[in-house]
Amino acid sequence: MRSINPLASWRWCLLAVLAVGCAHSSAGPAADPAPAPATVAESSPPGTSSDAGMRKQAKVRRLMAATGAEASGRMMLDMMTQHFERMSTLPPGFMEKFREVAEEESMVDMLVPVYMKHFTEEDLDAALAFHESPAGKRFLAAQPLVMQEAKEVGEQWGVRLAEKTLRALKEEARQPQPARHEGQQL
Repeated sequence: MRSINPLASWRWCLLAVLAVGCAHSSAGPAADPAPAPATVAESSPPGTSSDAGMRKQAKVRRLMAATGAEASGRMMLDMMTQHFERMSTLPPGFMEKFREVAEEESMVDMLVPVYMKHFTEEDLDAALAFHESPAGKRFLAAQPLVMQEAKEVGEQWGVRLAEKTLRALKEEARQPQPARHEGQQL
């Protein structure tokens, strides 16, 4: 039997954290996120492009708070630590150090540049307008139920496709194969 590589398993968990960390959650609006670490751009005079960058960064952080991205990231981190705790191949002290290191790094801080790269300020304004509206809040609140039901539908679909495939293969196996004569092309 093949053993599970703990490092590969860890990479999959991290990938899940990054994927889900920026997904919508039902956590609703979170508390105002912590300000980003100070940068050289923050000391620029008013009216410069740095002001526009800081304004856009604030909108990204507001959108991430509105969509519950940070709360989703924390939830995935909790799931990852639970997964690690079940692994017997980790070195002593790993979990304590892992939690300590995780506390030092903010996933939001790492994702802000990604959002800034892919969304214009107008995109952010529109997304904020929706997610902060009553309809947007209902949309976010419904996401966990939608995702759960979508998972169930997907599982049923997969089972149905697998059964259909097995029946088709069984049917093909029962069909007589045409005899081929030497030299005959297909």
